[in-house]
Amino acid sequence: METLAGRYTRRAVRSVFIYTREAHPGENYRHHTSMDDKRRNARAFREHGHIRRQILLDDLAGTAHRAYGLLPNMTWIIGPGGFIHYKSSWTSPSDVVNALEAILDFQTNRTKNEWVAFYSERSAWSTRDLAQFKEGLSRNGPQAVADFERMLQRTGALRAAPSDDVGPRIPGNFYKTEAESGR
Repeated sequence: METLAGRYTRRAVRSVFIYTREAHPGENYRHHTSMDDKRRNARAFREHGHIRRQILLDDLAGTAHRAYGLLPNMTWIIGPGGFIHYKSSWTSPSDVVNALEAILDFQTNRTKNEWVAFYSERSAWSTRDLAQFKEGLSRNGPQAVADFERMLQRTGALRAAPSDDVGPRIPGNFYKTEAESGR
């Protein structure tokens, strides 16, 4: 997202990161009990993630997180006047690029083409670099790794897909195999 944010700055797009809560707390990065804790963790996140965007800190009650949907990795594109152009429950840089290009094209061409904005919903898929994700969990501490592994065992989230044309099962991908559905 850092590369993407830099690329669109020249096109009058501002990108910020709202640091809401520690998604995978562990011994090294625990749940925040004070704004000082949160600031320390945000600085470490900026350093480890090489974040150049402005980081805004949510309060300890999670007021911004609640207002924007309580999901762990959301992306919103909000235009002038608060118009919501894009809302995604998971950040996928390629999907964000697609949305930004459509929005900027709309902004450029709306007067001559008489285009009108409308609301739409769709599903999208994203890959995850599991090794990089687990590296981040490890940085948070053994408790974060253990919690994540327990969740995977409990949900069966990392078992193989039932066929090559269905993606791997990940949290939030709720397909059932033929055996599970009784077929």
